[in-house]
Amino acid sequence: MKSDLQKKQNIEEDMNKALLDNQFLMYLQPKYSISSGKIIGAEALARWRHPEKGMISPADFIPVFEQNGFILKLDCFIWEQACKKIREIMDHGLTPVPISVNILREYIQTFDVISELKRLIDKYGIPQPMLELEITETLDQHGVEDIVKKMKSSGFTMLMDDFGSGYSSLNMLKSTPFDVLKIDRHFLEEFMDSDRGRKIIEHTISMTRDIGLGIVAEGVETCEQAMFLSSCGCDSAQGFYYSRPIPAHEFIDKLKLSGSI
Repeated sequence: MKSDLQKKQNIEEDMNKALLDNQFLMYLQPKYSISSGKIIGAEALARWRHPEKGMISPADFIPVFEQNGFILKLDCFIWEQACKKIREIMDHGLTPVPISVNILREYIQTFDVISELKRLIDKYGIPQPMLELEITETLDQHGVEDIVKKMKSSGFTMLMDDFGSGYSSLNMLKSTPFDVLKIDRHFLEEFMDSDRGRKIIEHTISMTRDIGLGIVAEGVETCEQAMFLSSCGCDSAQGFYYSRPIPAHEFIDKLKLSGSI
């Protein structure tokens, strides 16, 4: 406990300077079409490169930021970096792919996310569909659903992150305002181990498609997983089998290599 408290204190002492000194970086994890092998999008992720401590794990600093509220400042930084990257791709004369950014429940009801995102889209002159929004599935949906509907009515594509992570997922499908579900990596790992589990994945994908929702599989780490998902009708995937999260400056080259542009 003493070690954990000291680690938290060190993170909180360094976080504001880290933001001012550009120690935070945006990494992008590409999303691929299983059938074509082309990049069809990316998820923006935060990384922290400390000048003395090196790379600090997101597992260490993200929970601290969520507790103390600094996560909003970090997310605003990542949102802007994502818009800048889309603008950079366009300035190279290339066709951009959507980049999704994370929106957290910790501030969703107290901060005007829509206005800030619209401001950034206007600032960088990018097509709004190129910036997608991810919100983690939660058991406590009170208040979240209305805000998601507002975001969607404002023209944003909404992705439910970590679908199947243990909450009442099937009940949510009945009235969900989301456009795309992202299958949780643990759901895929655990259910791939048995014939019954594979059937559950297959029918979950089929049901999701039947009601008109898009689907992306997270945490795809093997060719077997990718081929199974494809056979079930899921063509969008991200995970180490395709690519680890990469520094943003490498993304355009990755796009070109995949034949996406």
